[in-house]
Amino acid sequence: MDPFSVFDTPGNDGYIACAGMLSTLAITAFSHKVLVNRKVGLLAENSARAHLGLGIALAATGSPMLTRLSTELKLSKTAVGQVAIRAGIFSDMVATSLMCLGNLIFHNDSMLTYSEQRYHPFYVALIVVEIIILMTASKWVLRKINDCNPEGKPMKGIYMIGLMTAVLSICILDKWLHMDINLASFMIGLALPREGRVSRLLINNINFFLNSVILPVYLVNICLSNTKTEFRLSTQVDTLINVPLSWPKFFTSIAIGTIGKIFGTVVSARFYGMKWLDGIALGQLLSTKGYFHIFCAYEAWDHLMINDSTFAALLYMIFLTLAITPLVGYGIAAWARRKAMSRLMGLQFHTSETELRIMVGLHGPQNLPIMLTMVEALLWNKEPGKLSLYTIDMIELTEHAAATLIKGDGLEGIEVMDEEVLEMRNHIGDALHVFQQRSNDEINVRRLLAISSFDDMDKDICMCAEDVKAVLIILPFHKSQRIDGSMNTGHAGFKLVNEKVLQHAPCSVGIMVDRGLGHTNQGSQSLVGKNVVVVFIGGGDDREALTLAAQMCQHPAVKLTVVRFLADVEAQVRETPQSRKFSNLTQTFISKEDVQMQLDNEFFADFYNQHIANREVGYVEKHVMNGAELAMELRELESQFELFVVGKGRDRKSILTDGLEEWAECPELGPIGDIVASSDFSTTASALIIQQYDAKKHYKVIDEEFMPFR
Repeated sequence: MDPFSVFDTPGNDGYIACAGMLSTLAITAFSHKVLVNRKVGLLAENSARAHLGLGIALAATGSPMLTRLSTELKLSKTAVGQVAIRAGIFSDMVATSLMCLGNLIFHNDSMLTYSEQRYHPFYVALIVVEIIILMTASKWVLRKINDCNPEGKPMKGIYMIGLMTAVLSICILDKWLHMDINLASFMIGLALPREGRVSRLLINNINFFLNSVILPVYLVNICLSNTKTEFRLSTQVDTLINVPLSWPKFFTSIAIGTIGKIFGTVVSARFYGMKWLDGIALGQLLSTKGYFHIFCAYEAWDHLMINDSTFAALLYMIFLTLAITPLVGYGIAAWARRKAMSRLMGLQFHTSETELRIMVGLHGPQNLPIMLTMVEALLWNKEPGKLSLYTIDMIELTEHAAATLIKGDGLEGIEVMDEEVLEMRNHIGDALHVFQQRSNDEINVRRLLAISSFDDMDKDICMCAEDVKAVLIILPFHKSQRIDGSMNTGHAGFKLVNEKVLQHAPCSVGIMVDRGLGHTNQGSQSLVGKNVVVVFIGGGDDREALTLAAQMCQHPAVKLTVVRFLADVEAQVRETPQSRKFSNLTQTFISKEDVQMQLDNEFFADFYNQHIANREVGYVEKHVMNGAELAMELRELESQFELFVVGKGRDRKSILTDGLEEWAECPELGPIGDIVASSDFSTTASALIIQQYDAKKHYKVIDEEFMPFR
């Protein structure tokens, strides 16, 4: 957190957070008589500090839990999720700061001697001076430490020891000044700026241990504490975990904490133009509680402001908010995915007048050379600003990475402070900056982040593609090339991601098999003398591949050749029973194969007239009888070209590929894609396997005639 942000004018999210807190505090004040009632009331002490403490605790948001849940539920890229994360952190910081201030003002006189009570204003003044010094000096001290420990070198131990010693000394000083030592540690954390290597190192090394060990042990320790109020003398109810739930108190805490937060949030959200449902969902997300609320409840119980049954009711209320938040999150994610697309998202349907938006997935910096080479080829002959590149870093959400999540900026609602992830992203960012400068800023480069488990990473990628209206997604193949040129066994997690993206993507998808294209030279030099071939058999995927090649061939360094495979006369005579079945249909209906063949001929005729007739693109026509001959012909081409562009062939029924799927190692690439991606195909020829966007699948119709647009 940035301590100086409390002095800045809050944005819309800050005003929404304040409105939710004020409405909760107002309901707490209006419920004064209910709160001190013996049966349904939550307070055992009728005092100003008890009412204010309860109101602030119920008004606060558990921002660490909200950030974690928003990431796992894919809300951090939705408008509601981003507002919730920012408003949650603002609410958390304000509420905890007020708790610290209240701890100074409303001290417990019974725990102080007469002389300590006389000097209490002096103690408060010293703590205020300490806070001011921390806020001003900490940034200067940490900047000096960062300068002495540059990136890429290990952090010197003497600085970390000195920092820990200073923190412990300040906590001991605050304890001597009669401030709660737990709140003192928060105050020190608030004074540390979030920028710099020291803060990243602390978040990277401490948060995982806190979330995995310390906080769960703290919760268990609280639940096993002995009762001290109405169940103090009971032999059966000796610990807090055994205290029976008081339903009236449970519903009272929910009514104040949840209804108050939702009411204020909805009113302020409507004022800033949000919809009713979005406002209600935002209010429910901001009602999320966490460890801070458990701490507040325990401190209030320890100081006898609430009794045993009230503490149990508050504990169950906290758990209920954590259980409801995922349900609300799924509803928001489903609502965001139901966006109606105004046009078909694919290269074949893209017009030259509109901006071409391509999203590229990255496992790491090693994927950049070939991806940027492809984008460089597509950039040629386009007006400045007509091509946008969105790179999305694909990072697995481990427990260690989840412990380092913080609020992000821009298109991302969250950011990862894990050092390995940060180093990888910095390398990628530097390379993209150089690429953009080399292109004279003619290309718009934006960065995205997909941090999730491999089971759910496809949802992040597809949602990002929808948000940015991408026409094509290019993902790296899950296998990489060894030193000897063969392909390794690959990463099973990324293979699963590719399969799911191919199944659910809202646009066309390409899988890039990297065998060294673009690694030797940089920029346009990597394309000089490179031969690119497009394999065309038929179907929508092959037409999409040919459309991509048509844009690449405009680059003067690219030598493009189209190889069209056709069935020879003997193959047509030797039709399979399955293909013969379609020829027996009545004349009233036209088979899908005939429709595809007609579309193929029309599309290829246009391509021939535009690019082949003027010798801009080379053309070779080959006649084969079966899949075995087709595979042999492809292997003869492997030494002649550096890049193969092929279609997946998802909607293709051809005798030329019969039997190839039965031996496929990667069936998600299609029969031709599996051949060019196999380890025994080539050691120098990269491959791009294209799948065209299928609008019928997204609109769940059986034929194009039932599409909402055509």
